[in-house]
Amino acid sequence: MLNRLVGMFNKEQAPAPAPRAAVPAEPVSRPAEKAPSVMRREAMLGRDQKIAAYTFMLRRATDDASDAGLPEVQRLYDDTLLGNLQRMDIARLLGQRHAFVPIAPASLGHPLIDGWPAAGTVWLLRLDAQALADDAVLARMTELKARGFQFAVQADEVMRPERHPVLQLADYVEVDVSSEDIPAVTAQLAAVSKIAAGKKFVATDVQTLEAFHMCHKLQFALFMGPFITRHETLASPTMGPSRAKVLDLMNRVRTGAEQPELAAQFRQDPALSVRLLRYVNSPGMGLMNKIGGIEQALMVMGQDKLYRWLTLILFTGGQAQELDHALLENALVRGRVAEQLAGRALFAKARDEIFVAGLFSLLDVVMHMPMEQVLKQISLPAEITEALLHRQGPYAPYLALAIACEQDDQSSIEALAKQIGRDVADINGVHMDALLWAQQLSGDV
Repeated sequence: MLNRLVGMFNKEQAPAPAPRAAVPAEPVSRPAEKAPSVMRREAMLGRDQKIAAYTFMLRRATDDASDAGLPEVQRLYDDTLLGNLQRMDIARLLGQRHAFVPIAPASLGHPLIDGWPAAGTVWLLRLDAQALADDAVLARMTELKARGFQFAVQADEVMRPERHPVLQLADYVEVDVSSEDIPAVTAQLAAVSKIAAGKKFVATDVQTLEAFHMCHKLQFALFMGPFITRHETLASPTMGPSRAKVLDLMNRVRTGAEQPELAAQFRQDPALSVRLLRYVNSPGMGLMNKIGGIEQALMVMGQDKLYRWLTLILFTGGQAQELDHALLENALVRGRVAEQLAGRALFAKARDEIFVAGLFSLLDVVMHMPMEQVLKQISLPAEITEALLHRQGPYAPYLALAIACEQDDQSSIEALAKQIGRDVADINGVHMDALLWAQQLSGDV
């Protein structure tokens, strides 16, 4: 994985891909300009704490919230959601990740679904008070399940007896655990299992790592919520010795330390030295003869490649910590989105630094330290520091847009896209490309 990533870093970064051709939407009663159009994602972790799935949603404009339950608005929402995901070519993501797609039961007959890839797609049925779960819906669910699709429902929405048949056909059941009320959550799991045994449970709105641990001890198979990237407050934040050594080496590299000095630092950390030698002797480096010395390895690497290799070691090196893999993939997505949105507007060096800003934006979570404290220990260009600490400077809007892909703020996205001279329509394609890129790179960590 590190071979591929460092190799990609060393090449001129490709410009952002051109927007894909639009898919004509079904006519709806609401005007097209009222439709939400920008996608947001939320990661779902498996029991191994790695990303197993994503759920995709649309951002709504503020004035759409009041009438979101109207059938015509729901139809417009689903039509736009499906059209966007098709334009993003979501089928490319479904090899290693599941995609949970929220949709109203009435939209199961949408024309796009007939050509939709079944493997990896989970239709998350939105069963509000007005939604019908009649024989036609059940027949359509049965038909789609026979084609390989899966279904998810929210526990609170299927407890009424008339909706039990929908629960029977579902594969996943989402349970809101934000209350962290263990007896109530356990009772809900038991109630669902009594009606329909064998369902996979998804813990939603998991707020903290402590809540994740609670849910992990129960029957949950997937977990989603702010806990993945939450900045936990620590009474006495500390950093492990392995990562402290990597940060020190990165600082020395950026400030121009000579090879003998760097070699001396590596020799103080045998585990890191082994990883360096393993890397330079890997097939990806293409060397004819094996390297056996630290100084020779550093000479082969060069300063730029060494710095980028150390950057990834911050996430993957040392003693494994909880959520490291999930954080690495999320950080890679942020960096790639920010870099690709820069496109041809900036020189390669600036695009590379924007990528680093995105990647470093989760270092405080990885290291369990405030960002100010992390950045005091590493020498970075002022533009990166300004973007990370104060969300200011030339790199800030690119980083903000990348982070906005995980949040629900339509107005900010439109303003930021305008600020960097990109169409809002470009963001969805860049986002999906970044998800695929990060998935491929983090798959073998």
